[in-house]
Amino acid sequence: MMVNTWRTLAVGVVSTLSMDLLTGIAARLRLIAPLPPHLVGRWFASVARAQPIHADIARSTPVSRELLVALPVHYAIGTVLAALFVWGTGEIGWPRSLGIALAFGLATNVFPWLLMFPAMGYGWFGAHGPDGTRLFVSSLTSHAFFGLGLWIAVRAVRPS
Repeated sequence: MMVNTWRTLAVGVVSTLSMDLLTGIAARLRLIAPLPPHLVGRWFASVARAQPIHADIARSTPVSRELLVALPVHYAIGTVLAALFVWGTGEIGWPRSLGIALAFGLATNVFPWLLMFPAMGYGWFGAHGPDGTRLFVSSLTSHAFFGLGLWIAVRAVRPS
């Protein structure tokens, strides 16, 4: 049982890391324009203070070490979602195929599109994001990378 827990945690870390690395590459190539990670950390900190709703998170008061806030929360969320994928596919009996992993990764866009972006002040689907961002496409791409990372990680780690 403990081995499976560690394997599932590894799937979460690997899939989230792949999301971050591939998103970073795509952003450097100017294929996508996501939010700066420090703003995500600022929003996570505001959620922890029970103040999740903002007119524009970029104009809210910065918090200390925003990136250091963002990383562990982002990886915790990715790990929980990966565990849900591993458990769900096992319970349903679906294969952990590339298609199912990508579909799951894309489905996780529900969180930024319908919760995070509106709460940050950027509207449904990030339609009113800061100048220079393309939040809808950037999120779609990043979460596809998460799905790809899930597929790779379940093959490398092989949780039951």
